[in-house]
Amino acid sequence: MYIKRLLFLLFLFPSSLLYAQSDREETKQTINVFLDCRGCNGSYVRSEVNFINFVRDQTDAEVHLLVTLQQTGSGGWEHTLNFIGLGHISNKSHILKFISPNSDTNDMMRRKLVRHVKLGLIYFLADRDVLSDLNVNFSGTLNEGSDEVDNTDPWNSWIFEIGLSTSFSGEQSKGNFRLGGNFDASRITDELKVRFEYRQNYNRQVFRKETETGTTKDIFITENQNFTSLVARSINQHWTIGGYARVRSSSQDNINLSVGATPSIEYSLFPYREHNRREVTFRLGVLGSYYDYTEVTILNKKNEFLWRNELNIRADFTQPWGGVFGWMNAGTYVHDLSKNRVNMGFRVNMRVARGLSIFFSGRYSLINDQISLPAGELTEEERLLNLKQQATSYNYGGSVGFSFNFGSIYSNVVNPRF
Repeated sequence: MYIKRLLFLLFLFPSSLLYAQSDREETKQTINVFLDCRGCNGSYVRSEVNFINFVRDQTDAEVHLLVTLQQTGSGGWEHTLNFIGLGHISNKSHILKFISPNSDTNDMMRRKLVRHVKLGLIYFLADRDVLSDLNVNFSGTLNEGSDEVDNTDPWNSWIFEIGLSTSFSGEQSKGNFRLGGNFDASRITDELKVRFEYRQNYNRQVFRKETETGTTKDIFITENQNFTSLVARSINQHWTIGGYARVRSSSQDNINLSVGATPSIEYSLFPYREHNRREVTFRLGVLGSYYDYTEVTILNKKNEFLWRNELNIRADFTQPWGGVFGWMNAGTYVHDLSKNRVNMGFRVNMRVARGLSIFFSGRYSLINDQISLPAGELTEEERLLNLKQQATSYNYGGSVGFSFNFGSIYSNVVNPRF
């Protein structure tokens, strides 16, 4: 019995190899593409681009298509498509870019993406049989005899946005209501960046309790308001000067009103134009702020004016093998250097072998600057519901995981059923 099974497997294995080899030879009529879509709709691209083979792993690909997105000053999205030739066509690579304005719907944006993916792939099909089955359609118009384009902008590059949202939930013993609003105004050009942002958040929690005399209610409210403004002027591809202004209030942080400004200077290790693939920046600023506290603080202050030094470091790398993002924010008060804080974190997503990817992240904060903590003890409700800021010297968090996939090298079919 075992000998028969062995003979059957020996017969089946070469046949499967021959079938796989013939299947691979058929694919040489077109190209194998590994789609690395970071922030875009990869399933839609695979379903609409049907003249190439999409593969699951980079090692099976002849072209690595890396798609990254960057938000524009007007609220739209700039798409960068990096077509990277691999193996015997490693000398063939090129980049396409397009901008989808804020007025585009999700469907309009993904259709533009598919169109540019198709255009970019044609470059690699010159020696493939599938090229003879492709057609080029032109749906635009050419303005003959005129090279002038009307770029008049009555808004002078200013963009405005107003938003309002609310949510509510409840049951017999409790209920929750949240109201949030925002206002944004920005003007972003190559030389100057101006932005104003306002955020408001109101949260009301109600807890009901049945007693012999009737129903009692406990109501807890938290409210936060933040206004920030930014002005940044470009000096060159590595240096920027500018500053922030900040106004905030927070019932949670015991701040009735805080007003401050931060003159800053920033240095970019790489040219700013390369931000889609690599970015390392250092920003140094000095914050001067006036604080008016809701309650007297643990330092016996009701209001005060303080100077604070700030350092921000940011690193972001987007590469074919994955991505690495890291940041660190540090600050200390000038009058007392022991009152300081350091926040840091990182995120890594990396392909380490065929079909195997790992991802991990972490964050840690060293906290010694909680100058706004109110004097006195917190109530049980304030502690459990996080109604007030609580004293701590650190906080942390992290995650780790991996994914491993195997099987057929192709991923052309998109089936939305169930």
